[in-house]
Amino acid sequence: MASSEEDGTNGASEAGDEKEATGKRRRLGFLATAWLTFYNIAMTAGWLVLAIAMVRFYMEKGTHRGLYKSIQKTLKFFQTFALLEVVHCLIGIVPTSVIVTGVQVSSRIFMVWLITHSIKPVSDADMLFS
Repeated sequence: MASSEEDGTNGASEAGDEKEATGKRRRLGFLATAWLTFYNIAMTAGWLVLAIAMVRFYMEKGTHRGLYKSIQKTLKFFQTFALLEVVHCLIGIVPTSVIVTGVQVSSRIFMVWLITHSIKPVSDADMLFS
């Protein structure tokens, strides 16, 4: 068994460095957990608001026509807000592949912003189900 004197290291300094690194990890862990908790609560609340708006629209109007126009701002906001999931991967607070998460999030944003927003018959939905 090698002692700290034999390998030229200072045992007390190593212990201090380990405690400091552990303390930083705990702080980062706490901050990351707090942020992810807030983020997930906000996203859940947003999707719940969107679901309630859709149900109310159907109950009041009795049709899907005009639904997208009534929910588009909320939908775009929360779908775009999901870009933070990629940031979470990039900075390492979630152990998931940046590429996989990026593809998932970007495909949903592509559908909302480029397809639904840009192609009027899709956003109007009147021509699709008439």
